[in-house]
Amino acid sequence: MVMNSEKTTAAVPCLLETWHLSESQLYHWLLKQSGDAELSFDLLQETFLRALQRGKAFCDIENQRAWLYRVASNLLVDELRKPTFVPVPDDLSLAPETLARPAVDSLAQCLPKALLQLSVAEREIIQQCDLAGVAQQAFANTHHLTLPATKSRIQRARKKLKQILKTQCHIRFDEQQRVCCFYSDTLDSNSSISVP
Repeated sequence: MVMNSEKTTAAVPCLLETWHLSESQLYHWLLKQSGDAELSFDLLQETFLRALQRGKAFCDIENQRAWLYRVASNLLVDELRKPTFVPVPDDLSLAPETLARPAVDSLAQCLPKALLQLSVAEREIIQQCDLAGVAQQAFANTHHLTLPATKSRIQRARKKLKQILKTQCHIRFDEQQRVCCFYSDTLDSNSSISVP
């Protein structure tokens, strides 16, 4: 974006004063939030550029320091929302017998019965968003809901489904709150499944 040099020059004294007083604390705040020094520095630079782009309008901001923090916070949130891709090694064998199945995968036999205990609306949002991978925004659009309403609805449905699974499958959790083992009503009364 090309900025008018007169506009930039007019903003420099006002911006530089606020920046001088805020830069170090803003960087440390970003570092504390992200845990990544390089990312924090990049976001700090981008925050400065956003302020510089405002030109003379930056001086008209009532609380310039709060504005800088808000911009930095928004940039950090945007960065954290970006999908991360982990490369898969070429020599990784994907044969089913070589991969250990987590306990959650073994719960597949309980899931259909548990889903039937949800209301139609709860079952629909779980099936579409969590099981079929439909984006929450797309679900909201097709069901004439707002995104916050959709997020609230799916959270309630997930909570209810979790409780049903805990009760029906007698799920137990390990120290890290991961499913470690369960007993299903669909198995013999003497059977249980435990995943190391």
